[in-house]
Amino acid sequence: MSMYNKLKVQDASEITVREIAKENQCSPAALYRHFESLEYLIILGSMRFFIDYMVEYGHLMDSNNNLMDSYIKGWKLFNKYAFERPDLYYRLLWGQYNAMFSDALVEYFELFPVSGSERYPAYFYTLLFTEDIIERDFLMLRRAVNYNLLSYEDAVYFSKSNTLIVKGMLEMYMGRDLESRRQGEQECNELLLKNLEKVYVPSEHGL
Repeated sequence: MSMYNKLKVQDASEITVREIAKENQCSPAALYRHFESLEYLIILGSMRFFIDYMVEYGHLMDSNNNLMDSYIKGWKLFNKYAFERPDLYYRLLWGQYNAMFSDALVEYFELFPVSGSERYPAYFYTLLFTEDIIERDFLMLRRAVNYNLLSYEDAVYFSKSNTLIVKGMLEMYMGRDLESRRQGEQECNELLLKNLEKVYVPSEHGL
């Protein structure tokens, strides 16, 4: 996909419909006959970045039986990808065109089916196709509630507060250089651990 290749080397905000049309040897009008907007095309091209994260998250689900360890490792994994490309992840999950996420994901998945967790496939696909990130986070924490690792009220609170921490940090580091974003990623991870200290103590192996 040409848009994916462009996004690997270019910030989403720099891409124009004119250059995409030129590279595909068509007019902007012809491009719009196939895609409703440039933004939708960008979001569709961004799906590969999101899918890469989700596939790795599926492997994490299969490799760790400690639900709270998996939860915080899942956020760290998300941050690794999101702070690498905040221009894409913020667009997909919080941007003004977030409503396009589901349609783009379904279209991408029909073309390029993926597999994630082998142990929990139904749960994995439920997470994959849940576009509301707060709801996704709550679904992760709900499993811990079922095992009495935290209360339902805590799950509601953390699904909102942890998501807002990540959203705010991504906004803060949007447009910064990679070194700064890596610092932001580390700070974000520390804030998440601090927020969870009432219910979660990192294992001796360190997280």
